[in-house]
Amino acid sequence: MRSAVACRALAIVFIGLTLTNNVQGSNHPISNDIECPPNSHVGFVHNSYTYNAPLHKFTDIAGSFFNISWYADGIVNSTTGTDNVPGATRSGPFVGTIFNETLTAFEKRSDMLLFSYHGKGFTFIPGPSYPALRWDGYSETLRFESICSGKATYIDLITYTCSDNQPLTYTVWSTVHTSTFDGLAQTLGATILAGDCPQEAHYDKH
Repeated sequence: MRSAVACRALAIVFIGLTLTNNVQGSNHPISNDIECPPNSHVGFVHNSYTYNAPLHKFTDIAGSFFNISWYADGIVNSTTGTDNVPGATRSGPFVGTIFNETLTAFEKRSDMLLFSYHGKGFTFIPGPSYPALRWDGYSETLRFESICSGKATYIDLITYTCSDNQPLTYTVWSTVHTSTFDGLAQTLGATILAGDCPQEAHYDKH
């Protein structure tokens, strides 16, 4: 199973790699350009999800840069600046190390919520039987968007990472993203929207 995941991850990551260490995020609302040091390579992970629940159900929980308890059970121990104002920072424990992230963009409208932030590098061990994984910095954008006339929510994430092991990096981020949003949807009682928008029931009056 792991070998199949690694092969699929490797194929996707190779598509995302550029010939230089500079990535252009022009196809996404927020530029996630990052520069990698020598012996580190940039790759990206793009995941999206749709759920049968209105936008506010998600943003009521996920609407604060300083609160990430909903995101992979994250803990924030220290913050600087003002919540949801670019330049604010947050830090906390992550798999035996410390993450440090800076908010670079925030936008909230009645039909959309968007965060973008950069993270400093660190080295960690993702789990038993996995090698140590070095991230030399990363950048992530999360977008929550109201769809289906307000009845459902589309969630989109794109993450760029400088790393010494891109296939494993892809697997780690994709696993974190999916477990986070499927878990959040379960908490809200929201089901996966597999295709058509929810339809209201129509009754024959005759």
